[in-house]
Formats: sequence, C-alpha cells, structure tokens
Amino acid sequence: MTELERFKKEFADREGIQFNCAGLAPISTSAAMELARITTILQTSAGLADPELIGVVKLARDSVAALLDAPTEQVAFSPNCGTAISQVALSYPLTAQDSVVTIDQEYSSNFYPWKVACDRSGAKLVTVQSHSGARVTTDDVIAAVKPGVKLVGVSWVQFQTGAILDLKRLGDHCRTVGAFLAVDIIQGFGQLPFSFRALPVDFVAGGSHKWLCGPLGQGFLAVKPELMKKIEPVAVGGGTFNRFGTFADPSAQMESTAKRYEAGGYNYLSLAGLRVAVDLLRDVGIPEIAAEISRLTSVLRAGLIARDVKLATPSAQAGGVTSFELPVEMEAKLLARAREERISIAKRGAYIRTAIHAFSTEREVDRFLAVLEGCR
Repeated sequence: MTELERFKKEFADREGIQFNCAGLAPISTSAAMELARITTILQTSAGLADPELIGVVKLARDSVAALLDAPTEQVAFSPNCGTAISQVALSYPLTAQDSVVTIDQEYSSNFYPWKVACDRSGAKLVTVQSHSGARVTTDDVIAAVKPGVKLVGVSWVQFQTGAILDLKRLGDHCRTVGAFLAVDIIQGFGQLPFSFRALPVDFVAGGSHKWLCGPLGQGFLAVKPELMKKIEPVAVGGGTFNRFGTFADPSAQMESTAKRYEAGGYNYLSLAGLRVAVDLLRDVGIPEIAAEISRLTSVLRAGLIARDVKLATPSAQAGGVTSFELPVEMEAKLLARAREERISIAKRGAYIRTAIHAFSTEREVDRFLAVLEGCR
C-alpha cells in the first residue's frame, strides 16, 4: 500500500462526499483517535500528565514548522487564523502617512484586521479591485504596492475562486518599496507546496481545519525576524515572558522567539490533532498530495466544461478549488440535491465552490457530476 493509499484510507469513515475542504474538511481516523487519547488523559490524569502535555506542544510546533519549512523559533500558535492576522495588523506601528494594501476579494478574517488597523492609525487602506468574474492577478497587486506602503495583507489562494498569487514575485516587489508582506495561507497550505524559508514573505497565518484536515479552532503564525522586531504582542500573558507557573517577575524579559505571541495556556486537544494531521500530509508528501488533487480536479473541471458550465476558476489553475456559475434555478436545485445526497459544497458569492482533497475518489467526482446533470 502506498502512502497516498494509506492517506485515503484514513478518511474511509467520512460521511457523504466531502467537496468543501476550503471550508471545513473532515479529520482523519488517526487524528480523531489522538483527540480521544488526549481527552482521556485530561479526564483521568490532568496535572499528573504535565510532561506529556507539554510535549504535545513541542511536537506540534516541530511538525507545523517542518511543513512550513520554517525555523521552529519563528512559529507560534494562536486560537485561529483571524487572531494571527490581527497580531500583525493591530500591532504594526502605522502612521497617517502610511498605506496598507489588500484585495476586495479577501475573506472577512483577512480584510477587517487591516481595515481596523487603518481606522485606528489613520493610515490609508488601498483595496485592489478585482476584474469581472472576481478575477485578481499578481500584477494587479504589484501595481498597487508603491512607496509609502508599509504592509501588504493578502491571501495566497483566494477563497472564492481559488486564484493563486505568485508570492515570489509579489514579495520581491515589496522588498523594493520597503513593504512587509503578510499572507493568509489557510486556503493553500496542505494542498500546495510552500516554503516560508525560501519565499520573500515576512509573515504567514493559517489554521488547521481546511486543507490540513485538522480540528477546528487552531491557528498558527510564522514571522521572519525583520518583522518580529516591528510587532509587539497584542495579547500578553505568562507565555509572553516564558513565566508559566511562576510569580510575576518585573525584571523578566519578553521571549525573543515567536513564542512571545502565545499569551496563555495551550489547547492541548487541538494541537495534538493538528500534529497528527500534519504528519499524515508529510508522510505522503505535499507534491504527491498536490498531484492527486490536480488529477481529481481536472476530472471535475473537464466534466463541468463538457456540460457547458461556466467556470470562474480557470481550467488550468492549480489547486483543488473549482468555482462555477449556474442559472439561478439550476443552482437552487443543485444546492438542494447536494444536501439530500450528503454532498458538501459551498455557495460563495455568485458561484458554487467545490474543493477536492487527495482523500477523495474519481467515483465521487462522477457521482457529483451525475447529480449536477440531474438538476438541468
């Protein structure tokens, strides 16, 4: 049995057809078992198990850092992706002479932190406008990043159509004008290759419940040293000063690593599940995961095109997201039938969005296309 086959087997117990991994993906059998194991420890042992529970945090940090290709000292955990983004947006020392660039197609969790940051500081929020069909390109964003821009806050993969920004090109350009690049990677991380070490990206935020197939309610961030020097923790606690379980010490120094952004106690359950989920992906390898996603997505897109369905996502676009437009009545029928047939898809703006992971099968793609055909 190959590693990919083992990966698929981990999701054999899932209900229905899970084509919404850009929203909420199922967790694996192994992750579910680990959640149960840690729950039992918390129920029966609690503080007696402190050494093992503390080890949970270290193992999770090591695993996430490895998948990010980032030094562990640059990785921190947060309650969710929005909190991680807010760490940069709300603590960077913006002034009324500065600008922040984002995109009009951003998900709310990656738009409002930048808006509030500009509202509070008086900085200008530059919102790149998308073209018809909700299209936005790397060139569009680059054109908006001019001298005076201090932060660029964008998603690597857009949640509505799956459009992918070229982070290398964008990051290189940001360097030329002195802007820091902060990227929400939640829609790409786990389905596409990524290297925080190699890319000219200063900050990334992510979460566990989409393509990582981890438990809901666990975020993470990675910060390059140059940006870490600029942003102070928004939330401060014992973890900020590495003073867990001790009295306050006025002379204590703030953590010099990304742990300074971890104010308080850890969610051992979600971190344990995240570690197992990430390790499953690492066992297969993201290039292999991406290849299987591409294969299944190509089958879906070809089937949609053969049925004269208008794609919002270009047919050659990488990744597992495929968004398409249907006549109003047909769309309503599809959404109703999908609920009846236990097919998880999403309505995003004017489009139906599917998001297929590597654990899916070609048979499931064919079944979805048959349901779609029956809605004409």
